[in-house]
Amino acid sequence: MGQDDATADTLADSVDDAMLAKTRPPVGAMLLLGMAAGAQIGFGAIGYLVAQAGMAPGGATQLLSGVAFSVGLMLVMVTGTQLFTGNTMLVLPTVQNRLSVGETLRDWTVVWVANLIGGIVIAALFVASGATDAIDGSVAAAALKTGDTKLGKDWIELLASGVLANMLVCLAVWMATGSKTVAGKIASVIGPVALFVAAGFEHSVANMTLLPVAWALDPAAVPVGPLLGNLLLATAGNIVGGSLVAITLAAGHRTLTT
Repeated sequence: MGQDDATADTLADSVDDAMLAKTRPPVGAMLLLGMAAGAQIGFGAIGYLVAQAGMAPGGATQLLSGVAFSVGLMLVMVTGTQLFTGNTMLVLPTVQNRLSVGETLRDWTVVWVANLIGGIVIAALFVASGATDAIDGSVAAAALKTGDTKLGKDWIELLASGVLANMLVCLAVWMATGSKTVAGKIASVIGPVALFVAAGFEHSVANMTLLPVAWALDPAAVPVGPLLGNLLLATAGNIVGGSLVAITLAAGHRTLTT
């Protein structure tokens, strides 16, 4: 990180301001930035599938896939788009009474829907491009295997996995927020994101591309009901995980109250 990067204390003091700034754009701008973020995470999801294609199962493959996926969050952090999972830390200005519960729920809803649109668009373009046929069809096979794995989890697995995924994502966002350089933001993202992907945790926005790709390849194997159930339960877990990170770090650095 660069010389002007925030210390732990000053970062904790400023993250709530950074989160509050996420709510300032008008709804139209939030929709555009949310769709952009959904698309950017979708690109990361494509990177994940390509890394998975034709590779032998194992820890090394999972870690490589996680590094490939981390490109999505790098794009979000550097370009300043609106990502629902990062925005779960809006609980921080909310508990500080700087943002109402209604405003928080409105912003979460707008950004979640926008992320979904962006993710689906990337999924549709990816399938239409024929890129799933790459590596002798191994990309398509990886997409279908991913869909089967995600839809095979029960509700408690999805919730717990969503909590863990967004704890790591929000730790990455927290660290990247403190960096003033592109290199610092990239370095902050790689480790936590590679870890959550390698462990197979559930990230709702990533699933907004991964599951539609699998559905487009074989709708019978990816029913819409379980697909939506995955997204909703992963979302609930993501909210808990992001909230835990924001409140714990702010309280620990004594910046929870204003």
